[in-house]
Formats: sequence, structure tokens, C-alpha cells
Amino acid sequence: MIKTVDRYFIREFIPPFFFSVFALTFILLMDQLFRLIDLFVRKGLPFAIVGQVLVYSLPHIISYTAPMAILVGIVMSFGRFAHDNEILALKTSGLTFLSLMKIPLVVTSLFVVFLIFFNSYVLPESNHRARNLMLDVSRKRPAIRLPQGVFTNEFPGYTVYIGRKDERKSKLFDITVYDQRTGVMITAPRGDLEDIAEDIIQFTLYDGELHQVIDDVKYQRTRFSKQIINMEVNTELIRKERTYRNETELLVTGLHTKITETKQEIAALTSAIDTLGRDAIAQFMIGNEYRLGPAKFQIQKKMNEMKAKQRRLSRYLIELNKKYSLAVACILFILIGAPLGYLSKKGGIAGILIGILLFSLYYILVLAGEEFADRRGFSSFWAMWLPNIILFAAGIYFYIIAEYEKPPWKLIFK
Repeated sequence: MIKTVDRYFIREFIPPFFFSVFALTFILLMDQLFRLIDLFVRKGLPFAIVGQVLVYSLPHIISYTAPMAILVGIVMSFGRFAHDNEILALKTSGLTFLSLMKIPLVVTSLFVVFLIFFNSYVLPESNHRARNLMLDVSRKRPAIRLPQGVFTNEFPGYTVYIGRKDERKSKLFDITVYDQRTGVMITAPRGDLEDIAEDIIQFTLYDGELHQVIDDVKYQRTRFSKQIINMEVNTELIRKERTYRNETELLVTGLHTKITETKQEIAALTSAIDTLGRDAIAQFMIGNEYRLGPAKFQIQKKMNEMKAKQRRLSRYLIELNKKYSLAVACILFILIGAPLGYLSKKGGIAGILIGILLFSLYYILVLAGEEFADRRGFSSFWAMWLPNIILFAAGIYFYIIAEYEKPPWKLIFK
């Protein structure tokens, strides 16, 4: 009887799962297509380029729609069973609710293994190829070619760091520009970016500072309300492979390597700052006060580097934990989705809406965790796994109600 019931549940679970995968992927893909048409086609790029970006974007979409489809599928199937009183009949015959969840849990566990592999190897490679293509075709939207939180040498003669950007408005925030020819470092809390010629883009920085060491002994700092920098760019569509990969493009092995390297770099910078500080104090004690200015400049420069590396380390850790937490969440979706479907007795469209709503709440928690870990120093591990813990607690609560037909506190306080 158990085998018959298991086969029956598989037949009922698989169709809504695949329907949800295709439907949700199609919806998100259409949204991507509309943005690409607006971004690329109106600028005269061939349709083949748009098609390539769509293909490279597909793994990223599937990495979210597949877990969402598991949740939607389990809510729909168990909701339909409950609506037709089939679960009630099976429980009356002696089956437990956990035994009814056994096969969905086994099937989903196998899918989790696949999803971990997919998120660790397939998804990063597709992200890397998509970014390469985006960099090649984004000449007319210069803000897109500047990665956040990374020092880049895309512009000849300059090293540029952007803390945050608004691509739609070409607005930049937390900007550092180092002129390799003059040795001047320019910092500004905000700025604009725009095309002024086919091969020239213009940075307009506001309320910033210019830092410069003169003759290796004098340090000069100049404040400005507005500073304009013109940089040359290559506007031809040249397809090339770039070796640099950000956190979303690194394979899981690459993430582990980058985490180790970044920790070592932070330790080296900490040691260098300590040495500079001790040397500056020693020079001051023997009367060389003029050495304090250059030392302060060097320390501030290394502090900025260390902050950037600490933030980059946080992003590596977030991405590493997210690869596993999102996959493991699929099992938790069974744990909470099956009881919710049974208790709500809603299949069909209602089941889809319940599944999407629940996944949306989970995804909001994930995004909030990323924000807290990236900008407020919250633990990357807890930021990515706390939503799963919340999901697990909620799943246990609803499972107890589905199994015993009463809330937990009534079982404790009989």
C-alpha cells in the first residue's frame, strides 16, 4: 500500500513542479527580454547578441525558479489531496503525515545534490560569460562597465573604485580615482557619469578631495565642490575573454581560494598599517614632524584598501554560503509546503499563489541578510542561513499541526 501511495504522490507532484518551472522561468525570462530589447536592440545591436545574453541569463533564473517550483508543486499537490479528503482517508487508515512526505523529501534531496552542483559550477560560468558580453556591448551605458566594490583598470592611465552605483541614472557613490601618471588620488562621496563623445566619458565628482604626495616628503590635500575628469574608452564591439571574476562568477573552488587569499591580504595590510604607525611615531619623537603628513596619507590609503578587501571578503562568504543555503532550502520547502497545502486545502491557482507568496517572503529574508552582511558587518554565515532556520522552525510548527491536528502548545499542555 505504501508503494502505491508513493507512486501516486509522485505522479501528482511532478506535473505541477515542471509546470511551475516552465511558467516561472518564462515569466522571468520575458522580463529579462524586455529589458534587453530596451538596452540593446534600440542601439542597433544584432538579435544574436540579445539571444546570447538570454541564454547566459537562463541559469541564474533557473537557480531561483527551480526551488520556487518545488514549493509551488508541493503546496498544489498536497492542497489538492486535502481538498479531496484523500490525506484524511490515508491518515485514518493508519498512515502518518510524515510517511506521506517521505517520497517528496527523497526526490527533493536528490534534486538538492544537483542544485548544489549547478550553483557551484554551471551558474558561475554562465554569469561570467554574461558579464563579459555585457561589458563588450555596454559602451553606450558607461556605468554598467564599472563593477561595484572592485578596483578596475578599464580606463587607460586610471584606477577606479566605485562603492555603489545606480545604472539607470549613471549615478556613482563612494568613488576613488587614482591617476597613475601624476600619482594624484581623488575621492568623492558621489558623482555622475556620462558620454560626451564617441570615445570619451566624463566623471563629474562632487564634494571630494585630492590627495598627493610631493617629492616623497610633503603631503597635500585639496578639497573641491566639483571636479571633472575625462577618460578615453574604446567604443568598438570587441569580444574578448576577461580573467577577472567577481563573487557571482567564481566556481566554488575559486571562492575558497579567493577567501583564503583575501584573508591573507587583510592580515598583510593590518601589519603594514601597524608598521607605518610605529615608524611615524618614532619619526615624530626625534623631531621629524613633517613625516606625519605622508604617513597619514599612506595609512589612509591602506585603510581604504583594507575596507574594500573586507567588503569583498564578505561578498565571497555570502556567495559561498548562498550556494548551499538556497539548495538546502528546497528540503525545507517540502517541510513547510506539505503541511500548508494540507491545512489550506487549496490546490490549483490558490496553491500557486500560496507557494509564490511563501517563496517571496523567504527571498526577502535572503536579500535582507545580504544587505546586513554587505553593509553592516553582520555575519555572512548567519545572514544566509538564518532564513533557513526560520523556515525550518515554521515548517516544524505547521508539520505538528498537520500530523496531530492541533497546535504544539495543546500537545504540551494537555
